[in-house]
Amino acid sequence: MIDALRPADKSWLERFFSGRNSLKWESVLARSASPAWLEQALPWITAFSASGGRLPIVLPVFCSEGSAQWYAMAPDENGASALSMELTAFIGPSFSDFRGQFLEPDRDDAIENALLEHFGRFVFRLVPVNARDRLAIADALQLYLGLLRRRPSVPDRAQRPFGKVRAEFDRALLAGNELDAVRLRAELVGSGRLDTEQEKYLEIRMLAGLRRPLELAHNFPLVRSVLGLSLPAQTIADLVGALYSTHIADIEDSGDDELVLSVFGKKIAADFGPLFLERKGVMHPSVLKAFMLYELIQAEPNTERCLAIVSTYPDGCGRALVERWAERLVTSDVTPSTGIYELVRQAFGDEDYGLALQLSFDAFPDSWTFGALLRCAVEMDDAEIALRVLAAVETASEVERLKWTTRDLARLQQLLADIAVESGEVADPPSRTIRPEADWLSWVDYVKSGTQGRPPLEVLEDALPRWSVEAYALDPAICRELAERIGNAGGSAEQVFRDAFAPLVEFFVDRPERPVRAFAPLYAMLIRVVAWNGAVSANELELASAVIHALVGLAPSKEDYAEAVDAYSEIVGANRAPGNMDWALNAAEMLALHSSPDEESRLRLFMEVVGTARTYFHRLSPVQYEILSLLAQDYGCSSLLESFPGCNSFHEVLAPRVDFSGLIGIYTLTEPAGQRAKQFLKKLFPQAKVELNSDHVATEKLKVLAATADIFVFAWKSSKHQAYFAAKEARGARQTLLPIGKGSASILDCVLRKIAA
Repeated sequence: MIDALRPADKSWLERFFSGRNSLKWESVLARSASPAWLEQALPWITAFSASGGRLPIVLPVFCSEGSAQWYAMAPDENGASALSMELTAFIGPSFSDFRGQFLEPDRDDAIENALLEHFGRFVFRLVPVNARDRLAIADALQLYLGLLRRRPSVPDRAQRPFGKVRAEFDRALLAGNELDAVRLRAELVGSGRLDTEQEKYLEIRMLAGLRRPLELAHNFPLVRSVLGLSLPAQTIADLVGALYSTHIADIEDSGDDELVLSVFGKKIAADFGPLFLERKGVMHPSVLKAFMLYELIQAEPNTERCLAIVSTYPDGCGRALVERWAERLVTSDVTPSTGIYELVRQAFGDEDYGLALQLSFDAFPDSWTFGALLRCAVEMDDAEIALRVLAAVETASEVERLKWTTRDLARLQQLLADIAVESGEVADPPSRTIRPEADWLSWVDYVKSGTQGRPPLEVLEDALPRWSVEAYALDPAICRELAERIGNAGGSAEQVFRDAFAPLVEFFVDRPERPVRAFAPLYAMLIRVVAWNGAVSANELELASAVIHALVGLAPSKEDYAEAVDAYSEIVGANRAPGNMDWALNAAEMLALHSSPDEESRLRLFMEVVGTARTYFHRLSPVQYEILSLLAQDYGCSSLLESFPGCNSFHEVLAPRVDFSGLIGIYTLTEPAGQRAKQFLKKLFPQAKVELNSDHVATEKLKVLAATADIFVFAWKSSKHQAYFAAKEARGARQTLLPIGKGSASILDCVLRKIAA
């Protein structure tokens, strides 16, 4: 098939296999080169030629010792995005320096110039971490090529952009929309962009995102199928968090540490120990606690790792518990130098660069410490640390410097350049490298810079589990600055921030146990983001409700309240539709249940809801009309509905009925909504018994209600604790109704549909 290459392809291939590449084009054509070398190049060239240049291609550059690096090229932007993610999955940081970034070319390099001229910016470079990783990369690329050859073609007209579908999938998870999540997951799998491992990660994400940790923790085949793999940070957070919440969360505060350690060892460590090889910087409190317990049950706990977890653990969220566990450690005064290297490797795996820095200085000047110190200084991005590290590496002999890798030298040059900028020694400083994975503000700067090496949302997805919510909760000034930077963005950056709506809600609204006052400017900004989008999906409407609920629960100032509620009114007005009627009623009810520092703005929102009901009165259900009538009384305008046509027919439909006399159980932490639903159900079904439960833990009263109720409603959106698992277990095989919203309209809709069925 090489003979069938297009002339343009022959031209760049001739230039690629020349110069510093020890494999020459003439040897490829004549098949006269080493078979081992040809095996890494010919199959890719053949597949690329057969596809007419539509497939990506990955080719090696050889030196005298074998393959030194690889270049991967794609024909267009969609292909490059897929190639970036797939190479990260197959090779990534396990064997190379590749983390999805585009090539930063050396303009004096003939090979790189040839690639850029033909493929534009859609070029990636993979450099092995060390010599022994060359074979691993070659093997992984052969597997990848086999996948590309077997992948079925999908017509472009039937395939939506992968990133758009993934964003919808994330919004569906946050909104708790299981039907949408399952459908979108099938669309992602059907795109042909995911390998087997990525499909498993996606299933894990779906179960965790839908708040089904019990099901995930007991899905042994799924969990065991990913053990031993280098898992993404989000997958580590999902799996370890599910195991911890299922087996440990209910007993962690019992005071019986021996019981906690015993259960952890039997239920988690015995079967899932490989999950705890690397933490990869995940900052979720349950994950940190799980990693601490894993070390404590070892015959020789890694003291440094445990102490690093304690120093990293956020204030609150059970920190006293972790400190008490750490007191069980028996530390020694001296750690042998031969063991420190392994401890540093573990710290790098956990992405705990502070610990790695400390240990590297403890072992200094061992040969390996120079590279470790340089890596720590670059990752930590602190001027004082950089100066300290530079002073240390200055002492290296010429013999030591010859051992340094290309990445060591690049890190040294980066540190020197950064220090020169800091000290003002550079008159016209080069643009400083932005590390978007460092924190939210760095990511925002990365988006606004417009020169992204990796797609911003891909970077955000990878970094989010590594960021601590608690750190932002303690810094209102940073939160205010972040809200202003995002809210005032324009151009392409504005669209990226709109696309990042789901990650922002997940981090600042969904992850905290309760609304955080420092996040109030961010809540208001997120409401405005939805309002700017005009008509949005049902899942985005639910997320907007979650955000406004968090804000009004903080008793905000009149100015902040009015700004957010007015933006929320715009959302109601822009999304008038019969299918959104229940959502609109829940929105009005949620505001009615909270105190209001600005009655005028709240009334304007209710008038938008009434306008929606008036427009679609012919589709209004009797229950919706009844809820609207109750809300009209709450808002002090009960006469407003008198002008609605056909009101008497609703009253006839809502006459008391005797066709149901069973027990209806309702669990909700939004007690006023539950009371309103109970009042309505008692009016409609006078012979039925309706019981509410709002216990914050899994009490016996809740279990009995779940076990005995003929109909049981669990308003899961107002619950983040283990009550759901207790209720579900008590009900056994019988159905638990899960309303899509927190309001009485959603609760009543669930119950009436069940009775009608």
